Amino acid sequence: MVPDASDSLTIAVENIGGIRSLQVTLDPGVSILTGRNATNRTSLLRATGAALGGSSGELKADADEGSVALSFDGTEYTRTYERDDQSIRVGGTPYTDDGILVDQYACLLADNPARVAVERGDRAALREFVMAPVDTAEVKATIERIQRDIEALRSDLEEAREQANRRPDLEKRLGARREELAEVRSALHSVRETVAEYEADADTAEAAEAVVEDLRSVREEYERVRQQLETQRSALESLETQRASVADDLANLTEPDADRDQLEDEISRLQRRERDIANTINNLLSVVEFNEGLTDEGVLPTADSDDDVSAALDPQRQTVECWTCGTRVERQQLDAQLDSLREVIDEKRRERNELNDEIRERRSALDKIRAATDQRQSLSDQLADIDAEITERESRIEALEERATEQRDRIEELETDAAASNDIRDSDLLEQYQRLSELEYERGQLEEQVESLEAELQSAREAAERTAELEARIEERRADRTDARNRIADLERRAVETFNEHMATVLDLLGYENVERIWIERRVEGTEDVDESAFALHVVRSTTDGTVYEDTVDHLSESEREVIGFVVALAGYLVHDVHETVPVMLLDSLEAIDADRIAALVSYFAEFVPYLVVALLPEDAAALPSRYDRIQMGEAPA
Repeated sequence: MVPDASDSLTIAVENIGGIRSLQVTLDPGVSILTGRNATNRTSLLRATGAALGGSSGELKADADEGSVALSFDGTEYTRTYERDDQSIRVGGTPYTDDGILVDQYACLLADNPARVAVERGDRAALREFVMAPVDTAEVKATIERIQRDIEALRSDLEEAREQANRRPDLEKRLGARREELAEVRSALHSVRETVAEYEADADTAEAAEAVVEDLRSVREEYERVRQQLETQRSALESLETQRASVADDLANLTEPDADRDQLEDEISRLQRRERDIANTINNLLSVVEFNEGLTDEGVLPTADSDDDVSAALDPQRQTVECWTCGTRVERQQLDAQLDSLREVIDEKRRERNELNDEIRERRSALDKIRAATDQRQSLSDQLADIDAEITERESRIEALEERATEQRDRIEELETDAAASNDIRDSDLLEQYQRLSELEYERGQLEEQVESLEAELQSAREAAERTAELEARIEERRADRTDARNRIADLERRAVETFNEHMATVLDLLGYENVERIWIERRVEGTEDVDESAFALHVVRSTTDGTVYEDTVDHLSESEREVIGFVVALAGYLVHDVHETVPVMLLDSLEAIDADRIAALVSYFAEFVPYLVVALLPEDAAALPSRYDRIQMGEAPA
């Protein structure tokens, strides 16, 4: 719910950033947080952003829990923080669940994504900033589904083409097998006629037929066992190859050269050091803010000096009495000491950032060790499973070899018995029956081969017909993919055009004489299957003689990059109508823009933003109209 224009916002902060406890009330319109550096202006803005739903809040280093509450019209929105061992749990019910909208377009602080993207010249981050609220997820999901369909169809097409290409070879092989089958059938017919001549000798025929039937039965069983042996040996060979590959992977697996326990100890040590430095920073901040509050309000007692006219004319020459030791010093000396303390705070912050980098490096190394350990265990498990299956296969092969040996011995025994029979030995009937059995077996094999080849040939003919259909379907899906990509391209083009329009308006308000235009260009990069776009930021400048030329962000000064990044961030709030969802805009780190231009920007955005909160130094705040509410920061210790 966007608050009514007459509602006041109350922000209550406990243990967030550098703030221990603070409550402020913002009336609709413009509110200026004024004060010197290190007066928790930024902490208050970040806490407000957290209550809105962003990720900018941070628990005070020396606190175990903290919270920020945003209240208006009887409704309270919260963000809570609770320290749990080495992590911090974040909870509460913020103003909106759309944290990206808040972080990118409502919290225009120093680390705003647009400002950072421009400063670094990061085109991918710039595109993400411009397009974040635009609903392209469904279209992208459609493109991914279409791409998967195309890849599946391509796979089917490749398989169909392979099958179709086998057609000539299959036809040739089928013709050869049919000829062989015809020859076997002819020979079989001839042998049957020969066997029929022996039918008068019933005893001889019966004896020969019995021997042949036994031989045929044993030979068929032997053939089945032999085929099973081939299958098992092939499977065993595949398993041995797989085992060699896994064993090779296991032998070549390298683990990071680091001690896991040592890394964990180092991380704990660094974390303790980081917490100590954080506590030091907060303690120093408290001292600085306390003294600033006392000096700003004139609480520190001044020395009696009736004839010190210069001190009366120059407040900085006044002497004050230190509240800790009672020593009298000039006020400017006290300010110099406070500046020194601020430098120490900055140094401690840099040291804290370096420690955090070291902690991240140690954690990354520890993660690599854990991943290598897990991989070694996985490979060892695979090796054990393969060894177990190899043992089982070898056992089956041994049993089948024993059966094959038994059947070969039985065949030799039957052949010997047949040769020893006087009745059959003197007749060629046994030979004819053996030939008959062999031909019948060969015929059966050939019939199976012919049937199999006919089925394969039919599949090849059908595959040839299917290729045209698959090619047509692939073209249809490509057209669908192009349509979906065009929808995203249209969304991106419209977003870029709107951004450029608003940036032109904002730039015109700033009135920089040597910057003619700032605009975003959409560029398409990628391949047929992967179509990616990137946004490039252009700056058009002019010289004193009126010459206009295009410059790159890399060539701009640091202050110019800060200004341009801020312009892009402001345009984002307008382009995406953020005020309809998030009624608060937070502005900070405007030192690169002079006071008059800040006043122009604030006046312009006040028309769009129900609650505009700006953090300014006192000298910059003085340039803004007195009708804007002012909140003096650092009046009391945090």
